[in-house]
Amino acid sequence: MSRISDFFLGLRHLGKGFGFLSKHPSLWPWVIIPVIISILILALSWGLFVHYYPDFYQLLSNHIGLQNLPEAKGFWGSLSFAGLWVVKQLLKVLLFMLGLILASILTFLVYLIIASPFFDLLAERVTTLSQGIEPPPFQWGRFFKSIGRTITVEAQKAGLFLIVAATLLVLNLIPWFGGILYVTLTGLFGMWSLGFFSVDFPMGHQLLGFKQRLRFALSFKYALAGFGIFFLIPFAPLLLQAPMVVGGTLLYHNLSKQNP
Repeated sequence: MSRISDFFLGLRHLGKGFGFLSKHPSLWPWVIIPVIISILILALSWGLFVHYYPDFYQLLSNHIGLQNLPEAKGFWGSLSFAGLWVVKQLLKVLLFMLGLILASILTFLVYLIIASPFFDLLAERVTTLSQGIEPPPFQWGRFFKSIGRTITVEAQKAGLFLIVAATLLVLNLIPWFGGILYVTLTGLFGMWSLGFFSVDFPMGHQLLGFKQRLRFALSFKYALAGFGIFFLIPFAPLLLQAPMVVGGTLLYHNLSKQNP
């Protein structure tokens, strides 16, 4: 398949996820519960951010000397006062946006930790309904092996994402085109990462190692990027992650047939 075809294959599976949910009401509780969790966490994080932002801004502005601007005297004094006032307002907006972004990222990470068990069960049920594959009977040995493998894989994934994020931040320091390059590559990497996360649950059920999962994700990077396009819409990954796990599970089983 071409890159464009792969991209639109991933994009189409977003709709397939919602369609699959509409045909299987038994899955709705495993979708509704994470959505409720996401709304509660989002409301809590925004409330804390709005409550503590004035104190944070005052502390920082006092530290850099912008809280109490000097009295303007004469033309140059007035000009300097105007310049400092503009800097103060820009700093206020910048800090607000930066704080909102950081709060959103932390909210998403906390949400993933809390909601992951529901996503895991959801992906398992989707596999059973779509592929006719029943989960293996519970065994303590398999359970502990799964926990150990999950911890190892998640640590390796976190390391990969941190390395890429740090590299992208370095690109942002390049004058002129560095900012454009940073925004573009961050968007593409974010789309791929969101797609990777959504197809990761069925791979976890098969106890695949990190290298196998990464190899799969790189082999179908355009399909995963298309599937993760919601990354570009603020808060969409947080509110729509549960339906995306459904579509991601369907996408994984579709792609795995091409790459047995």
